[in-house]
Amino acid sequence: MKKYSKLFLVLLLFLACPLASAKEIDHFTTKADSNVVMEDTYNASVAAAGDSVSFEGQVKGLAIGAGNKVTLKGETDYGILAGNSIEVAGAINNDAFIVGNLITTEAGSTFQRDAIIAGVDIELNGTFNRNVSIYASKINLKNVTITGNVKIYGESVTVSKDTKIMGTLSYPEDSQYTAEKGAQIGKVVKTEAIKTSDDENYFATVSAKIWSFLCYALVFAALSLLFPLAFNKINEKYEKMELGEAVEVFTKGLVVLILVPVIGILLCCTMIGIPLGIILMLLYGIAIYLTTIFTAYLIGYKIWQKVFKKDINILFLGLIGLFILLILGLIPGVRTLVSIITTLVGLGIIASILKRK
Repeated sequence: MKKYSKLFLVLLLFLACPLASAKEIDHFTTKADSNVVMEDTYNASVAAAGDSVSFEGQVKGLAIGAGNKVTLKGETDYGILAGNSIEVAGAINNDAFIVGNLITTEAGSTFQRDAIIAGVDIELNGTFNRNVSIYASKINLKNVTITGNVKIYGESVTVSKDTKIMGTLSYPEDSQYTAEKGAQIGKVVKTEAIKTSDDENYFATVSAKIWSFLCYALVFAALSLLFPLAFNKINEKYEKMELGEAVEVFTKGLVVLILVPVIGILLCCTMIGIPLGIILMLLYGIAIYLTTIFTAYLIGYKIWQKVFKKDINILFLGLIGLFILLILGLIPGVRTLVSIITTLVGLGIIASILKRK
């Protein structure tokens, strides 16, 4: 798993913004360094990236941390954590999204609402007061109390005698499931096998999605720094997005998806048009790749408008959208639909930006 340690270091490039020094901070704060410690009280959302990131204070908003080692010892309203090694020993008062390699929640940790956790090796202790969804190769439910339901997609599941689950625990029928005597579980249900249609296991899919997320995040960080006006145009055009505009962007994407390859092929059929046709097809391929980034940004932007209603930070909005697409892409049955919608919406956004330009 050494590749994870190296890969997560690229997240250091994300947030080169001024450092916060006040003990009581009332605005959105970002910080990037090799060793980041957020120990103050923040009356706003916080984003931190580094080789080592630690949240030790209180965040009255969304805490997003990315790095090789990420630790949450304090308290936050919402939590989005990504890293090679992640440890949660504090409290997350609302929803939590955690993605990494080695993930541990300590005995004193509390999660007041839903938690989605994806990784390689996951150990849960502490208290979860609602539902938990887990995607990993190895899952160990140790000294943990879960009030709601637990959905597990993994190869190996171990439930210790100190585990208490009030709701239903579901796991794939082809997983290695072990429950020690004394474990308290409301109901145990087996779900479909985690093998995909091409005979790869679900863990391979999870690993690929995490790798893809990190690559997209790095590309997005570069684009947002080099071409911030492109994202500002998205803000202007879709500030008040109604049904008609949603249909329009979807339709534009469908037209571009079909029309551009046809034009490219026709150009390649003529001697003089071959170079232009090749260039057009290369640009088309790049646009297809970028659809995820632009769709993710639009998702982050609309969520920010509805939920947070604060000053916009382009990097932050993109990360929110990419996290959401990552989670949706991990859900069996909707992965293909999400991919299609993402491509069409992204192409429609790109077409609108170029038209306005």
